[in-house]
Amino acid sequence: MRNYLRYLGAAVLVAALAYVAPLRAQTVVQLPYFAAPATVLDAGNGPLEFRMLTGSMAIFTSQGSGVGSTSGSSTSLTLTATPSAANTPLVGGVISGTGITAGTTIAAFNGTTGITLSAAMTVAASTALSWGKACPSTQPTSPVAFIQAGVGADVPFYTYARVCAYGAAGPGGQFLTFPIGAH
Repeated sequence: MRNYLRYLGAAVLVAALAYVAPLRAQTVVQLPYFAAPATVLDAGNGPLEFRMLTGSMAIFTSQGSGVGSTSGSSTSLTLTATPSAANTPLVGGVISGTGITAGTTIAAFNGTTGITLSAAMTVAASTALSWGKACPSTQPTSPVAFIQAGVGADVPFYTYARVCAYGAAGPGGQFLTFPIGAH
């Protein structure tokens, strides 16, 4: 009788684990963002695909520019002038220009004319550069794309600039972001 109860207990335990194991494997892959009314939210580096869940909002880019070069193949890039406070390169933002591989990011900015790239590049003298800069804290003055939930499917945003979301005067918007074509 004892052996029977042991085997029965073991069988119940195995059955319980077989039931619980798949439940533990279900995890949240991504939590949604919420762009509250009259608030700007940084959505990250483009290109991105937006999936609106609820509400409505505006999407816009935040990008700066300047001129610079490297000395041979290097991660140290020197700008010809110090960017204004409104044009400051964002650490983690994408930087682009002739000689810079797509997707290269800014690893560091010294506050004046020194940018550290995420990988060594050869950038010729007087090369025009574009970089992601921080999203503004107030309502955007640049052109925006308005999107709302329930209209159309995912909205791709083809840019290497920093992408920002603005809740506008309405209810704001709850959304997910993905790399373009990732789902």
